[in-house]
Amino acid sequence: MKKIALSLILGLSLYASTIHQAKVQETLNSGGYTYMKVKDGKNSYWIAMTQRDVKVGDSIKFSEQGWMKNFHSKTLNRTFDNILFAADANGQTQAQKMQNIQPNIMHSKYQTKDTLTIAQLFKNRDAYVGKKVTLRAKVTKVATQIMKRNWIHLEDGSRFMNMDDLVFTSSKFAPKVGDVVYATGTVVKDKDFGYGYFYPLIIENASFHK
Repeated sequence: MKKIALSLILGLSLYASTIHQAKVQETLNSGGYTYMKVKDGKNSYWIAMTQRDVKVGDSIKFSEQGWMKNFHSKTLNRTFDNILFAADANGQTQAQKMQNIQPNIMHSKYQTKDTLTIAQLFKNRDAYVGKKVTLRAKVTKVATQIMKRNWIHLEDGSRFMNMDDLVFTSSKFAPKVGDVVYATGTVVKDKDFGYGYFYPLIIENASFHK
């Protein structure tokens, strides 16, 4: 039971972490990420978040996911001595998130005869570990060449315990945001890449086609 509860909490928030509010001093968009130099109290440092519209002078609230040293961005052709990978901070506690669990939706309008839904994979992940699976879903985010992988987020309208976004990694082709694709890959659970990248469920070595 303890392990199930831990997995659920991680699935909802990935990590409980320190919340910061800082002012943007510089900003760069590249490879699906926004890199920002921020002023946090007396300290200035670089952070990276999924791409967004921000400008110099904006105030931004974020939570820590993990620090990386000597991180090289291929798309920027720039090395950061230290950079914090961060996530949006919505101010909710874990207890509030647990109370806000929405009803499960196990079906998807994108599902075909030989595909699974994201909800089915989250619900039955133990049964699929190490197996190749295929689903049909819409691409919602793409981040290229992070830790030598492309990271593709898919959603299909299904949901299990508030988990409705599934990440696929690929070293090759990455579809575009908005594409509806068939995605095939190997199921991995409780994957910890370090630096705050923990996934209760992730699909690796993925391939995509329409």
